[in-house]
Amino acid sequence: MNSYRVYKHDTKEIKTVKVGFAWLAIPFNLGWFITRGLWKVFFSYILIILFLAGIDYEIYGESGFLNFSTASDLHWLWLITQTIIFILPGFKGNEWTAKNLQKKGYKFAYSVKADNKSSAVDLPQKN
Repeated sequence: MNSYRVYKHDTKEIKTVKVGFAWLAIPFNLGWFITRGLWKVFFSYILIILFLAGIDYEIYGESGFLNFSTASDLHWLWLITQTIIFILPGFKGNEWTAKNLQKKGYKFAYSVKADNKSSAVDLPQKN
């Protein structure tokens, strides 16, 4: 069972946001941003990825790969930095989604533990 935050709008449908790690934000980064309406984060992430790719090209050349047997401390630090940047949406994605909903006029209604998003909306109505 997961925890969900439920947001209501005066004229739009009820939205739910899962509390915790956003697992789908990692493997499907850019598509996940688009489906959530996080356009600023989407374009920022594209710029960050292009910037990181440029640095990778300068460090590793055409091969584009880290040679683990000959990697320096700087190479390892760069790998750790990139890993953190790529998993950051997993940790912050649901929070970004909630803030985006609030900017669109949604108001926090309640938190609930439920099996899925639809039951998170239905549970309070059943009680």
